[in-house]
Amino acid sequence: MPMQRWAIAFGKDNTVTFGEYKIAETATLPNQTLQLNTMNDWPPPGDQAVFITPEYGPLRPFPGVTEVQLQPVNTDPPFGRYRVAGIADNSQTQPPGYYLAIGSNAYSSQGVPNAGDPVDISATSSPPISGLNSAIGGGPLLVKNGAWYPDPDGPSKGEFATHMPATSAGVTSEGKLLLFEIDGRQPEQSIGVLQPQLASLMIAFGVVTGMQFDGGGSSTMIARLPGQNAATVQNSPSDGKERRVADALMVYSDAPVGKAARLYAFPQAIRAMPGARIPVHFAVTDAGVHPVDCACTPRVTITPADAGTLSNGVFIAGPHAMDARMYVAAGTVHAEVPVYVTDSPAFVEITPRQPALLGGESVSLQAHAYDAHGYAIALPEHLGWHAAGGSIDTSGQFTAGARDSLVEVRLGSVLAQTVVTVGEHSMPVAFVQSAKFSTAPHGGEGSIEKDSPCEGCLTLNYDFTGAERAAYAAADIPLAQRALALSADVLGDGNGEILRLAVNNAINERFLYTVAKVDWHGWKHLEYRFSAALPQPITFKSLYVINRVGPGDAVKSAGSVTFRDVRLILAGSAQSSPK
Repeated sequence: MPMQRWAIAFGKDNTVTFGEYKIAETATLPNQTLQLNTMNDWPPPGDQAVFITPEYGPLRPFPGVTEVQLQPVNTDPPFGRYRVAGIADNSQTQPPGYYLAIGSNAYSSQGVPNAGDPVDISATSSPPISGLNSAIGGGPLLVKNGAWYPDPDGPSKGEFATHMPATSAGVTSEGKLLLFEIDGRQPEQSIGVLQPQLASLMIAFGVVTGMQFDGGGSSTMIARLPGQNAATVQNSPSDGKERRVADALMVYSDAPVGKAARLYAFPQAIRAMPGARIPVHFAVTDAGVHPVDCACTPRVTITPADAGTLSNGVFIAGPHAMDARMYVAAGTVHAEVPVYVTDSPAFVEITPRQPALLGGESVSLQAHAYDAHGYAIALPEHLGWHAAGGSIDTSGQFTAGARDSLVEVRLGSVLAQTVVTVGEHSMPVAFVQSAKFSTAPHGGEGSIEKDSPCEGCLTLNYDFTGAERAAYAAADIPLAQRALALSADVLGDGNGEILRLAVNNAINERFLYTVAKVDWHGWKHLEYRFSAALPQPITFKSLYVINRVGPGDAVKSAGSVTFRDVRLILAGSAQSSPK
């Protein structure tokens, strides 16, 4: 692409380098030379000219673009000689193929070739791409010369102003390639990282040059663990499952399968409280970590023996705190697994945090214990749970009663507690008093009217007949903890504008939510419930309307929406409290 972006490149000699590649593409016609804006980008950015290959897929109808059909001539696409086959109908979907797509700006200055004309598509790269096996890029570059680098050409600046799941790659001064994946959007596990934080992490691992890939729901790490035949997902994708993406960076082993050389134990260390049960398995591999059959049965010895027993692939921790070793031998290979049985964790927490239920509903509570170094400690299946209000069994299954409940569990000397709120109540939000009007772009038409058409109402007037894209009733209202939802009565004008809600989370990151398409007339009660993944407390920033979201026709009219009885819905009844 003509734009200059960093890429990670893999040489034919297996070296890994980073470069800020700039590729200039040209279409040479009989009487003119046409500079191409990019390749496989539809519609042509800036109404310029682009080259389309079959890999892009069908071209959707788009007015104002001249679609020149090309046929390869004695060449190995994508670069080389083509011949003009004709001009395609831009009002119809076109099948995959080779096209010179000329936008209105390029058309006005260059014109259009004729059927049968030769067209030479060529490209030059700086730095050269000869000698490369493959490359993947887009950026931004985050680490340069061992320090944070705010890449001026990198994409996703706005998106990554908030904490995000992220994926990155970097090389150390010794030329070692390191791959990183950070989960996010899951407050009980990880909220993600900012770009400077990701850079700091890479630098801490010795990276001297490092680049970020796409993040968010695309951030996924898969790996074939020692002894496994297939790769599996190793992280917790924020979509809840692996997202389908167009490309990936894959690292393969080309080492031949050899004889048994290593014995791996999973987990590599056992940390448990007395009575805990931990699945354990062993894998024999060659020097290239391929699984191999040693034609043997692993022999296990635990010293001291009182630390626990291993039966049918499950280690059961003994009744007393002690440190021990599990010795494993399989044929000519062996491994040693440290075992720590403790009755005194350093920290215990209960999840989900701040659960909210209606009376009679149930939730599965889980206790998590950690040692002084932050390592998780396995716990017995049944614990001494206690609930003041509601009921809970030894597995942590809690059923709500009529009021809020204090739930606790003691592990050794550590007592962990959480409050389960029961029921819901609402309270008014001072939205009408706080609201101020603004538009995007700034200075657009419209206004807000308070106490109109009724006392306590607020009317938001907008005008999308021109350049205005959004009209805001902006506020800055901190919401109480355990906010479940915002609700309001909304008087619609039926124009089809999109009503949205903006809030900031506990670390002042902005989140925008679509509430409804205003396709009704008259009053309608609306309620938007917040995701449990949104870190609280929340700040209510605005209710606003825009002319569209995603593809489709934009609203091109003026109108208004009116809000009344804006309320915050909170977890727990207004009167209940745990005792």
